[in-house]
Amino acid sequence: MPVLLPCLLLAPFLLAADRDPLDAVNPLIGTRKSKIGYGGTMPFVSPPFAMTNWTPQTRQNKISVTSYEYDDRTISGFIGTHQPAIWMGDYGYITLMPQTGELRTTPKARALAFSHRDESAHPDFYSVTLRTADGARIRAEMTATERCALLRFRFPSTDSARVLVEISRPGVPGFAAVDAKTGEITGHNPHRMDAHLGPHKLPNFKGYFAVQFRQAPQRAATYGLEDRNAAVSRGAFAEFRPGELVEVRVGTSFLSIDQARANLRHEIPDWNFDGVRAKVQAAW
Repeated sequence: MPVLLPCLLLAPFLLAADRDPLDAVNPLIGTRKSKIGYGGTMPFVSPPFAMTNWTPQTRQNKISVTSYEYDDRTISGFIGTHQPAIWMGDYGYITLMPQTGELRTTPKARALAFSHRDESAHPDFYSVTLRTADGARIRAEMTATERCALLRFRFPSTDSARVLVEISRPGVPGFAAVDAKTGEITGHNPHRMDAHLGPHKLPNFKGYFAVQFRQAPQRAATYGLEDRNAAVSRGAFAEFRPGELVEVRVGTSFLSIDQARANLRHEIPDWNFDGVRAKVQAAW
């Protein structure tokens, strides 16, 4: 018995040493307001010191408002954000959202219900099950690299399947384009929420994007502020067969669309979701 006692005492520590420390990280801490304050954090998926961070979006982020609030009950997108702190706002962001049924572009109209029971948040991976208005489910998964993201959406087999790409917002002169042959969606977002804080307007600032799908969409098009055929496009969408597992990768850049594509070729050269996640895990 005296020999066994030290082993019994050390057992929890030995088991903990075999676990990946990343499993102990909870990115949801600090995302909920309480009586003593608000952490102002978001459940980012990204490697250390990434240029672009990715998070589920439960509300429109702005100065003093982050993209994710724990007590919200709906998700309106998965955003590539550069918001460094709650008080500074965002810049050059992009949002993707899976949906079924009719095209719905506003955050309120496209938002889908979710439960924290169906949510898994880690620095290298995020997943959630979204519930449509008719009770169907869309499974969303996300991992990321320094400048890019890889997402998977499993659509129900009973309805249409669409991925919305919101590149800008009303009042912001963003631009989106669709390659008719490949279905690639590209564009830029010039929005800088903190532009009023300093004298330098940076009129040429843009966040550039390249969005690519593993399978060719059945249909893809842009949409504008009110009219889908407006000269200035706020975003685009791609439609697929119901029941498909749609995989999409997103490259970001502050230089050009071509550089966003180059970042994709360098950081996510193939469609290996688990491989990308493993690299992020190893980076942490």
